[in-house]
Amino acid sequence: MKNKTFQILGLTLLLLVVILPSWLIKNDRVIDVDEPRWIIRGANFYYAVTHGEFENTIFEYHPGVTNMWIVSAAMQFYFPEYRGFGQGYFDALKMKFEEFMREQGKEALDVVRISRYIHSGMLAILAVTAFLLLCLLIDTKAAFLSVALAALSPFYLGHSRVMNLEGMLSLFALVSFLGLQVYLNKDRELIYLLVSGVAFGLAQLTKSSSIVVVGLVGLMLFVGLFKRDDRTLAAKIWDAVKTFAIWFTAAAVTYFVLWPGMWVAPGKMLADVYGNAFSYAFQGARLDVTQQLDPESFEVSSSGSGVFQFLQSWAASSTLITLVGLILALYFLLFGKKEDLPVPIKSTLTYLAILGGLFILMFGLAQGRDSQHYVLTSYVAFDIMAGMGWFYLWVTFRKKWVWLNRTYASILFLGLLIGIQIASGLPYAPYYFIYKEPWAAVPATYGYGEGFSEAADYLAQKPNAKEIKAYVYSGMGTFSFYFPGETVVLKRINLINDDFATITDDMRHTDYLVLYPITRVKQPETEKILGELEGVVEPEKVIYINGLEYIQIYRMADIPESVFEALMRKNKQ
Repeated sequence: MKNKTFQILGLTLLLLVVILPSWLIKNDRVIDVDEPRWIIRGANFYYAVTHGEFENTIFEYHPGVTNMWIVSAAMQFYFPEYRGFGQGYFDALKMKFEEFMREQGKEALDVVRISRYIHSGMLAILAVTAFLLLCLLIDTKAAFLSVALAALSPFYLGHSRVMNLEGMLSLFALVSFLGLQVYLNKDRELIYLLVSGVAFGLAQLTKSSSIVVVGLVGLMLFVGLFKRDDRTLAAKIWDAVKTFAIWFTAAAVTYFVLWPGMWVAPGKMLADVYGNAFSYAFQGARLDVTQQLDPESFEVSSSGSGVFQFLQSWAASSTLITLVGLILALYFLLFGKKEDLPVPIKSTLTYLAILGGLFILMFGLAQGRDSQHYVLTSYVAFDIMAGMGWFYLWVTFRKKWVWLNRTYASILFLGLLIGIQIASGLPYAPYYFIYKEPWAAVPATYGYGEGFSEAADYLAQKPNAKEIKAYVYSGMGTFSFYFPGETVVLKRINLINDDFATITDDMRHTDYLVLYPITRVKQPETEKILGELEGVVEPEKVIYINGLEYIQIYRMADIPESVFEALMRKNKQ
């Protein structure tokens, strides 16, 4: 027993040594397009909490409360005076917050950097918790391999390095499942049930899509009714009801305690969060657009194309180690011998597959956005399965070749798999989320902000960079946090609405134009301006990432008058 304790302690420390550098090294080289808004909301959250204005702690239906607590902690470390200027709340879609920070001699990028350090600490705690819970269900080395592969998977790593809600959500969901799995199958100790409930509460505070975990919990409790033991059916039902009540209460208390808005306006908070979430999922827009929830108008995709698209993108953005490991896991799940896969291991694999599948099914069938990072929990669940698949292949080999039972052989095997997982993502650093298999035409996620820091660095090297005014497509935060001069945002809505009077006026009053052609397929309205420039004027600088053209930088003085005239002919405002 003592040896196993020392082994778990050693593997815990080794796990941190393996995964923390990937989260910490150069953690400030990319700002994704969603992140600036969460930084501003976090600053607003900090202001609201420190002024006792708890009703102002809702800014999105996600609701992203865990994210905003992290940003608030960063503000407290970096700029506690922020709460004392009386500036109030900033619009998350405008540049005023960043301008205010610079007026006070502070940089928004520093807030991002510190927030990410705190965020990495939170993820490390969750990864260790998941590892310790897995050790109660499967072999400790299998648990170590599984968590390491999940944390170091390029797609997950790329999203968990930024202040993205899904990075925490996926680990909260995983810990919630594992806590309940341990409680139901190993030790009926209350602490595991409470850990599971608290983790679910934190998942809900992060993003409302984690509601699917309730379905998994319900299934797990339902299956428990059919276990063979000496209890009556009525006793089993009562036990399931009591278990769910304790679990849900722990989640609800966590949700209430950690969200100040719930202290003063719980009805408003819950209506905004779940009303908007359901409206977006089934009506394709938020309540301020649809005006109300109309169940008769709820629609889901019946073709299954959305589910297939998510699965295809998952396969394209997962490493070979994950793909082969998952196949092995499914093989052992379906055909493995009972002595090799005891009930807790087999059910753990089954429920992980269901957890991953539920997220893909939900976003594949619902209306609204279809970004691949919405199913990041599926990546984590499948990576955990892949680690188990590889380990039980190793167990099979050890039965055939006795010399593989030596300690050094296991170390080499685990080290090789983890090393390959790390090596798979390194060519894409720091933009790990654009990892793709060789057969995939494009990454599952791209045009998410990558490359803007390089564009800002390029212009920042110019003489008198602080006096340069840059007109940047989708440049709020992604570019402006890095650029010492003035950033004017080329708004996508102006392109959609053909407001070229505003666009050409902004162009004439700035020094450089920074465009983002990598999004031209997903955002075809960008072609309206790209098409008028390409072939007419050469960009001063083009930034490529992994062979793809990401950014074009034009000097405004080089753009001929004919381009402005052509753009104005498109104006419909």
